[in-house]
Amino acid sequence: MRACRIMARMTSRTVCALVCSAALYVATPSAGSQTTAPPAEAPATPAAKPPTKPPAGTSTIPATAAPTPAPPTANTKFMSARALYYTPTAQGLRSFKCTVDFNWKDFLSRYSGGDIKDDNPFLQYLRAVHLAVTDQLNEDGHLEWTNSTSPPAGKEDAAAKMKEGMEQMMTGFFSSWNAYMNGNMVPIPDATTTITETPDGFRLHATSTGTEVTELYDKNLLLTEAHILQPSNDVYAYPTYTDTPDGRLVSAVRTVFRQPPTAPPAELNIRVSYAPIQGFRLPASLAYELKNVGSFEFKFSACSTETAKKVTDDTQ
Repeated sequence: MRACRIMARMTSRTVCALVCSAALYVATPSAGSQTTAPPAEAPATPAAKPPTKPPAGTSTIPATAAPTPAPPTANTKFMSARALYYTPTAQGLRSFKCTVDFNWKDFLSRYSGGDIKDDNPFLQYLRAVHLAVTDQLNEDGHLEWTNSTSPPAGKEDAAAKMKEGMEQMMTGFFSSWNAYMNGNMVPIPDATTTITETPDGFRLHATSTGTEVTELYDKNLLLTEAHILQPSNDVYAYPTYTDTPDGRLVSAVRTVFRQPPTAPPAELNIRVSYAPIQGFRLPASLAYELKNVGSFEFKFSACSTETAKKVTDDTQ
């Protein structure tokens, strides 16, 4: 019935089922209905019989159809998304610390435009610097730069700028990478988030003071795009995941950002490989490329982890 099809778009399936059943009942002729003119003389009506009492234990309440469950909402469908992603903090990982290895000779050769010899004083100074990174997964990561000697004369400013630039690079990387590891990138819906089902999958939207976040997921609840808008920057992130037995693990992120939002766009590409460390998947290498500016590669070793229970060391 057309009326019921229209009503189905405006009401729940349960209400439509009840209304349509009533309409069908009224429109169907009963077994004793007349289709021709009645005869001249109607037969005498027999005396009415007393109503028959139903057998003991038989219900006199008319049966009704069981209500049809309401279809799941977008929020309900999205609730399972978090479980699909590798989240080591859920297994108790709080932080880790690793030694950072960096090819200083390659770096100086590429950016100086010349061949750097092994006996170069500045190269010898940089090779003597001990680099380590400590990352608190629910907070930030930072680089530890430990000097064993002083920079060569005249290279103090260059050494200070390299130290500052590398510190900023590591802090920026771990600030974004941590969000993929602690579950913040795939949040559990609450009062601050709005989940909408789209033809391609799902759209998550959330706002807080000074920040607006929009995320897009495909039909398999795979995060494909994140847009973060703040007064100071406008960022689009496009993550790539690798499927592992522990869940989806972020392996690359292409980020297009504007600082401030009115500035021309810049593009950052990062790639991460992992190694098993004390039951967790931690970075083994990091490739960091700021398009048209420079690229850097880091390796991580001698890692130790801190969990909710204890501190463990890796002897690789």
